[in-house]
Amino acid sequence: MHRRHLLMLTLVPAAPAIAWALPAAAPSQSAMLAFDGLYIPVLFMTGSAGKSEEAAAKASAAMRRLREQWPALRQALAAAVPAQPTWVQALATVKTQLDEANELVSKARWDAAHEALEHVRETLFAARRGLGIDYALDEFTAYHTAMEKLANATAVRRPAFEVDFAAARALWRRIEIMSFDPTTYGLTPTRSNQLAQARTDETAALSRLSMALREASDADLLKAAAAIKPPFVRAYLAFGSAP
Repeated sequence: MHRRHLLMLTLVPAAPAIAWALPAAAPSQSAMLAFDGLYIPVLFMTGSAGKSEEAAAKASAAMRRLREQWPALRQALAAAVPAQPTWVQALATVKTQLDEANELVSKARWDAAHEALEHVRETLFAARRGLGIDYALDEFTAYHTAMEKLANATAVRRPAFEVDFAAARALWRRIEIMSFDPTTYGLTPTRSNQLAQARTDETAALSRLSMALREASDADLLKAAAAIKPPFVRAYLAFGSAP
């Protein structure tokens, strides 16, 4: 992923059926998880689509799947937060962003497509936070921003680095203590295991980074910082449904 920054609501009528099965959760959360189940794969696949023809084909297929399901997904998302102009505007913005990403994918402009898709997550994150909506995957988005500040660092200024680490560690702690019931979150056994292992690995990577802050050289500190990204990526990817 690029540098950019990852429910308790009144129950609403069940969302229309879509190709990706909705988890057994409140319709509000189900709609958001269903969208992310299709969005997360294409976000990551466009990030690596330029590496091979096979990767490009997978990214195109994932984008096509998301585009085809968007009308039903949008309807379900709209029903999840009814009568909220902020949410209506956010969904309109997301449609524009998805249309842009689809056009860029059709032209094999992978980096630009990936960037356009990053904005989708930011739009929904900002809208939910502004409305006070508690959605579990937004904790990953919040941590992602702090994590990448460390993982992408090219120079070390230790006092500032320590402040950034403390902020990231506090955000990750929120994810550590969360429970992800496979049924609620639509996780297959494989993806549930992936999430559990990735969370364990991320916690361990942060512990190694904490030690590096105390006793490692600048070069080793930067390596330890870069190492916190892969486990996080695996954790977030666990919520995506493969094409």
